[in-house]
Amino acid sequence: MTLEFIPPTPRRKMTRARAAKIFLREQGCCYLCSRKLRVGVDQYQIEHPTALALGGSDDDADLRVVCIDCHKPKTKQDAAAKAKRDRIVTAGWQRPVKAKRPSRGFRKPEPQRSASRPIVRRADLEQ
Repeated sequence: MTLEFIPPTPRRKMTRARAAKIFLREQGCCYLCSRKLRVGVDQYQIEHPTALALGGSDDDADLRVVCIDCHKPKTKQDAAAKAKRDRIVTAGWQRPVKAKRPSRGFRKPEPQRSASRPIVRRADLEQ
C-alpha cells in the first residue's frame, strides 16, 4: 500500500447564487437521507461528499445538498477519518531531540545603581 500526500483543497466562497444552483441541480433532496427539503422551511447546507481535508474537490459538480440532521454526523465522520489518516501517516515520526544546555544555575540580579543616589549598606551605618 502506497500512501500519497493529498494537500487540502482551497475552499471557494459559497454565495447565494452558487448554493441555489446546487440546490436546484439536486432537486432539493438531501443526498444522504433522500428527504425532499422544502424551500424556506427546512434548513440545509451545501456539503462536500469527500471532505476537502481528505482531498475532495470544491467544484460545483462535487457539492451536494444535505439536511442539517445528516450534516453533523457526516462532519464528525470526516473529522475522525482525517484524524485516523494523520495517525497512520505520522506513526513512525519522532519529535527531534533538543540538545540539553548545561544549567547556569540561579544568579542573583545585580542591584540597579542610580547615579543620583549612592547605595547605603547596613554595614556602613553601623560603623
